[in-house]
Amino acid sequence: MNIELKDSIIDANTGADAIQRAPIVDYNTGKKCLRIGDISNHRKYNEWGYTEVTEENYKKYKLEEEDILIARTGSTIGSNLFIEQDYQSVYNNGLIRLKIDKSKYNSKFIYYVMQSNKFKNYINGIAFGTTGQPNMKINDLLRFRFNHVSLEIQNKIVKILDALDKKIELNNQMNDNLLEIINTQYNDYVRSVSNFDILAIRDIFDFSTGVEPGSKNYLTNKQVDTINFYRVGDMNSTSKTFIKTELAKSKFVSKDDILISFDATIGRIAYGLEGSYSTGIKKVSINNNYKDILNNSIVFAYFNNNETQETILKYAKGTTILHAGTSIDHLSFKYNENEILRRLPIISSAFEKMKAIKSENQILEQLRDILLPKLMSGEINLEKIVIE
Repeated sequence: MNIELKDSIIDANTGADAIQRAPIVDYNTGKKCLRIGDISNHRKYNEWGYTEVTEENYKKYKLEEEDILIARTGSTIGSNLFIEQDYQSVYNNGLIRLKIDKSKYNSKFIYYVMQSNKFKNYINGIAFGTTGQPNMKINDLLRFRFNHVSLEIQNKIVKILDALDKKIELNNQMNDNLLEIINTQYNDYVRSVSNFDILAIRDIFDFSTGVEPGSKNYLTNKQVDTINFYRVGDMNSTSKTFIKTELAKSKFVSKDDILISFDATIGRIAYGLEGSYSTGIKKVSINNNYKDILNNSIVFAYFNNNETQETILKYAKGTTILHAGTSIDHLSFKYNENEILRRLPIISSAFEKMKAIKSENQILEQLRDILLPKLMSGEINLEKIVIE
């Protein structure tokens, strides 16, 4: 039996006005505000911005355990987040909050319904039907229809999918720790190294700009002779866009390569991807003069460094959309061969472990994405399956 999303909720509302009621401030107020970019960029709670908000609005828009937030406007419309615990945070008016009727529905089951391709296709249908900024009305959102199953089956589905998500999150935490090791080693090298040469970054790194095949050539399903295509917004996730291999024009990326964004959201770093990449991204590698000394773990460490990120931002141009390609000419590298080689084994080992963990996560995500529609549709019958 199909039901509408509105049948599963007790409340649906947009958040606090981003200018008047919940402006972002640059000092600690003890209260934060969740925005669309925090969801689409997978930012953790400690990375959300602080806000000034009245006590009345704080109570009205406070994020509570099992809330579901969904972006209602912009290019990442439909992106959503499940709130695992109460937060000292509100949400702004670019988001819709759903509160689920827990007497009939497992809140996380509804969240997983909203992860399905069926839901994403529905959002695209109601939000991108006109020109201009994509936008979604609450009533249109709540008309989405999905397969109703008993609460018992909902709980089983959640246990299966949540186990995969928890393993993915545990792996992400391990990679955060490995990243901290890399940052500590490289930052200490930058601070303490002496007797170094200042090398222009172009002297040791090669930069290869991606390709733009045109949005009319984007495919949403993998076909024969197609590859993943990564845009800036896809760098931190699994791309759901494909292009014909011939359209890549030899601009390929492998799991050992490092990608850096120099347009739009500048300074974003990606690794462990396979396919092709857009013109807003550059593949960065060690050039031939240093290939026998360094490896791509140094590229990764260099672009994670705060000074590097600040330089990229300093020389970026544009207002609405930033372009930072010219910042490369202002980037330099402190080079002391003995010192960098002393630290390289630790940096390289940590980076190799990060790539292995990310590869495992990609497999887990693929498994989850295969299971999700089969579980939601009832193709996998859970009636007689006992899940502890």
